[in-house]
Amino acid sequence: MGKNKSHLLAIDFESWIFSERINKKQLNLKELRKLDNGYSIKALDYILKTLKRHNQKITFFLVFKLEEIYPGIIKKILSEGHEVGWHTHTHAIIKNENILKRELELSKPLLKRYNIKGFQAPTISFIREGYLLLKKYGFLYSSSIYGNSNIKYNFGGVYEIPVSISRLSFRPKKKEIKFPSDMRFWRTLKYGIPFGSSFFWGLFGKKFYSKMLEDAGKKSLTYNLFIHDWQLVTPKSKDYKKDVSILTHPIFFTFFLLYRLNVSHMFEYLLSRIKFRRFIDYIKKDV
Repeated sequence: MGKNKSHLLAIDFESWIFSERINKKQLNLKELRKLDNGYSIKALDYILKTLKRHNQKITFFLVFKLEEIYPGIIKKILSEGHEVGWHTHTHAIIKNENILKRELELSKPLLKRYNIKGFQAPTISFIREGYLLLKKYGFLYSSSIYGNSNIKYNFGGVYEIPVSISRLSFRPKKKEIKFPSDMRFWRTLKYGIPFGSSFFWGLFGKKFYSKMLEDAGKKSLTYNLFIHDWQLVTPKSKDYKKDVSILTHPIFFTFFLLYRLNVSHMFEYLLSRIKFRRFIDYIKKDV
């Protein structure tokens, strides 16, 4: 089957060691490296080899503290032709401008050195006033809300590319967008299932996604999806099992076990059938 050239796929490359529970412990780099125990490098090697085998170039939204734990990880991703975007420095949830500014300052040298242009907020939870700060630090785009991914919003010079929802008729004006993205059940009835989220990969499966993407491609539509490294390479640590729980995702507690499934087979299946591209190429071509 012919490959579609419209869709976006991102890896939220964060490692399970940056959960809220572990971040609260404020471990130093040595302690974090010991806890990770080489997991991040193993996961990255698998992802890079898989992408190369399928001749795919995509975007990695990286927690930049990983560069401190494993120096050279950014260069390793870039050397394979992929884009590196920013997923904050410590995987902090962006609840206000102070948190965002602190994270930006922590990553500032790396953001400058590698000319980083893209951002995705952890848990797709962002603030409207955050775009002006992103612009100040040189960002060109963000993917930090749920919505119709065929609409790009310009917030103070930073383009927002929404993570895909199922209802294409949902086309709010910029002033109508809610921050952070409202994921309550009654709200999803209005805008549809946010299937671009990695939460739904294990629920709907590879054939559902393949058909959605192929059908959209025939209509010249773009879908925007993301997946986590720990959904592709399952961490073996007992600590990992404590961090993905019902309490972490209370809205979707019925399906939380599916969120923990390894979906590497689905990842490879989609890569073999659908052509993806880097966010930066999408922005520069279509904006």
